[in-house]
Amino acid sequence: MVPVLLSIAFGAGVFLLYESLTAPRPAPVGASRGDRARRLREALARAGLHGVTPRDFALFALASGAVAGVVAQLLLGWGLVSLLAAGLGLAAPVVYFARRHDRRRAAVQGALAEAIAQLRDGIRSGLSVQEALAALARSGPAALREDFARLVRELRLAGPEPALAAMQERLADPVFDVVAATLLLNDRVGGNRLSAVLDRLAEATLAELRVQAEVRAYQSRHVLSARIVAAVPLVVLVAIRQLNPGYLAVFDDVGGQLRLAGCAASVALGYAAMLWVARLPGEERVLRP
Repeated sequence: MVPVLLSIAFGAGVFLLYESLTAPRPAPVGASRGDRARRLREALARAGLHGVTPRDFALFALASGAVAGVVAQLLLGWGLVSLLAAGLGLAAPVVYFARRHDRRRAAVQGALAEAIAQLRDGIRSGLSVQEALAALARSGPAALREDFARLVRELRLAGPEPALAAMQERLADPVFDVVAATLLLNDRVGGNRLSAVLDRLAEATLAELRVQAEVRAYQSRHVLSARIVAAVPLVVLVAIRQLNPGYLAVFDDVGGQLRLAGCAASVALGYAAMLWVARLPGEERVLRP
């Protein structure tokens, strides 16, 4: 029982330390809930899950946890360990979603950097902003052609501000927020500095993406090593349980299952901490519509 209690105490200490360092200042309950819901909707949009609501995502996570618990019970037959497996299954969609979010965010920002450069070149060649955006809908980055085609249609029907705000909501990306604000300012006050602003924005975005790519390449080795280290005990445990169940009879009582659950929780906590430390900080959206 001592290792289990130490693992629980260590995990609680790490969680409380993290909360004390990162928790935002208290806000009204209604406002904080609304802010969390908005952030989750934006994160789902950045991950490409436009048709998925926060409620749908929560239901899917619950279903994943239930399936993981049932499978663990069928394979191992230990109730407490099955409950822990259900908890890990509940967290699995969140981990997958976070990875998908990061990959798509990098892909969208790379496409945006290319699109900004094309938009700059089109304006410099004498095209109007709307003509340059229409060119992006035809020959821009493949990942954003549909979005730019929709933007061009909405520009004709609703005007610049509603059309750009709708695309900001679809992409939920801070880089396009700056692009939209630049285009709106140019539409309101005019001027001949738009191409220069777009040029600097494209350069800054590409520089940031290069740094992020280097960091991801460096981190990928450590992430793979951590996955292997975390998966080996589980694979060995399941294999022994299937081949020689009597060898693991020591874990059949409540105390044995608690020790197993504590070990599994320690591995999961270490893996989650590694992912948290290795994550790339996301840029906050400041210019929301």
